[in-house]
Amino acid sequence: MNLFRLYPMKNQLTIGVVAALLLSFAAHAQSPREAVIAAETSFAAQAAKVGTKAAFLANTAPEGLVVEEGKLTSAQELWQNRPNRPGSRLTWYPVLADVAQSGDIGYTTGPWSSFQNDRPQSSGEYVTVWRKQPDGQWKFMVDMGIERIGTAPAQAATVPSPRLQAAAATPSTAPSYVILDIDRKFSEAEQLKPGATYEQYLSTEARLYRPGLSMMHGAAAAANMKNLDGGYLFKATGGYLAAAGDLGYVVGTLHRPSAGTKHPQENGSYLRIWRREADAGWRVVLEIFNFTANPSTPADTTIDGVRTAGQTPTKRAQ
Repeated sequence: MNLFRLYPMKNQLTIGVVAALLLSFAAHAQSPREAVIAAETSFAAQAAKVGTKAAFLANTAPEGLVVEEGKLTSAQELWQNRPNRPGSRLTWYPVLADVAQSGDIGYTTGPWSSFQNDRPQSSGEYVTVWRKQPDGQWKFMVDMGIERIGTAPAQAATVPSPRLQAAAATPSTAPSYVILDIDRKFSEAEQLKPGATYEQYLSTEARLYRPGLSMMHGAAAAANMKNLDGGYLFKATGGYLAAAGDLGYVVGTLHRPSAGTKHPQENGSYLRIWRREADAGWRVVLEIFNFTANPSTPADTTIDGVRTAGQTPTKRAQ
């Protein structure tokens, strides 16, 4: 006797329930890091399919931030008021991703490129900080980018994570306060001894992004910042530390006074990601500056001994 023919609806319902359970199990089995990478790749895919504006509005948290002309601003407000640009296209992909052991925040970073009618316009690096929302979805809290020189890193089949092991989780009851205090101590020390402070606090895997420059990574980052001849004034405006106490970020404003012909005055915003490493403690693993326009800076100049393509504000946006 063919039971399926006698009870087709019952069998279909059973199959549907089993399929739903399997999908639910697969979603539950996905690690937080995999979920963050999936959120980033889905974000990029949405931009390709429905446009950059719609993708940003769909993926930002209610309090999410982006940078406009060097200033941190509400992502929702900026993108709701930004007109569509026919023929414009923005592409990007992650080359590094990390997530807290508590699975509540993470970040991704990689190259972006913009096109107008399929003609290349500009390219650079982006950093996106993600936070898990009450409904379980991942939305970005901060998205900041800069235009850079140099070749973009290749897209790997598997997005790597930091090689250095994170310290054991130590849950904190005041995450925002803790990470802001860590950043404040760094900022105060950097004002007095810029180069030495960066050398002390940078992770050996640190990535530093500056407008118009190629990425500084690892030993190169430490070597470049060791010779920093003038400190920045950092003023934190927000931040968050993961519940596990191992990963956090701080955003705020920056100012660096002019030093004659060595470098012009710099103003803008910064995003700094902190990670508590097993062997070294709290270290800066990623830092990105986005500057406001400086009329006194030529389009092509030399800053701190490095030839740049200018310091105009850039961002991962169209």
